[in-house]
Amino acid sequence: MSNKIKFSEYFIQLVLVVVGVFLGILASEWNASNNLKSNQREVLNNIKLEVQANLETVKRAQKNRIKFNKSLDSLYPLLTDEIVNEPLFDKNFNERFPNWRGVGDGQLSSAMFEMAKYSNLLSSMDIEIASQLSKTYTVQNGLNKTRDSFLEKFFDFNSQTTYSDALRIMSAIRQELGSFENTLLKEYSKTLELL
Repeated sequence: MSNKIKFSEYFIQLVLVVVGVFLGILASEWNASNNLKSNQREVLNNIKLEVQANLETVKRAQKNRIKFNKSLDSLYPLLTDEIVNEPLFDKNFNERFPNWRGVGDGQLSSAMFEMAKYSNLLSSMDIEIASQLSKTYTVQNGLNKTRDSFLEKFFDFNSQTTYSDALRIMSAIRQELGSFENTLLKEYSKTLELL
């Protein structure tokens, strides 16, 4: 009889330990789930702020580009073969290209998106949000790379560069960066709606 009592005491203690461990695991899972949701909210809020800042940067660049495009359009009727074949640096660059403000206001930030991606928070987010973020930042990355490639072309300008060579690059900038900017503005709007 004494063995049965000891056995039932051990069994009850074992059940209590198992229940305690189970409740501990549940509490830990609940806490981890809450922390993940909290981290996701914080990251999504930071991504939203990053997208809004990038949106404003692209809008400013687009306004500057529109002014420059109007100036460029007004120059074309005045250009003769003699003028376009002149060395670019025979005249002041600002004289050649009025309203030129460069190829943008610098690199668009992707720090928050990269942090979400590498911390594995992106993979645990809603699939629609994660997909839209990936699409938006892919277009943004394309704009940054295109902008950098045009900057490299400017550094290749030398005493042999003609006004015509520079005009071709300006036309390419107008087309390619303008197209990227328009696409990116649409993607930013979609992203902000989801966030």
